[in-house]
Amino acid sequence: MMAGLSIVALGHVHAEHVMALSQYFSPIEILALDIPPRDALSRHRAEFHRAIDAANNDWLLLVREREEADPPLAREMAEAAAAGNARGFRIRALPMYAGKPLHIGNPDAGEVRFFHRRNFMRFANKGEWQEVTVQGTVVRLNESLRSVTFATSGEHREYLARTGVPHSLVRRLLLFAHHVVATRAFDGNTRRYLWIEAGFDKE
Repeated sequence: MMAGLSIVALGHVHAEHVMALSQYFSPIEILALDIPPRDALSRHRAEFHRAIDAANNDWLLLVREREEADPPLAREMAEAAAAGNARGFRIRALPMYAGKPLHIGNPDAGEVRFFHRRNFMRFANKGEWQEVTVQGTVVRLNESLRSVTFATSGEHREYLARTGVPHSLVRRLLLFAHHVVATRAFDGNTRRYLWIEAGFDKE
């Protein structure tokens, strides 16, 4: 028998982006929170608590706008829930750019995204928790959520041209070199992203 799953969506999460989960969990519901999707969840504790109270299923998954759950992640989540060895799971959001992974950020990072509601500690740190905290074992899953940035480099460039201020070539070269060293980016896709980012200052 499949376990039910309540998805707490930060911002607008398209149903097709979490469709893979329906192969392993049933029933599934989406509880949408009208809050900025990239905000720290600790800034919206009250809304998050209300969503948990309203959930009809024991297992909960936190998904932010523009994130997708693919079949390998859905399968790993179902296997982890059935095994019962942990009650909370960290899941990394892997940024995707032009259809390929971006190699930036900490590869070992990951928020507690998937957890059993009975183990959620809403009063951790006297109710002032900074991240989702659960009672019991927490492990990190191998698979990741896919966080979509831009579908193409052209879309990326157009967005920054509309919202940013162009840098001089010298400043762009210096920023690009810094970004490459800081991220240790060796693949062409990530370097293309960094080169376009280095060309503009955010307003």
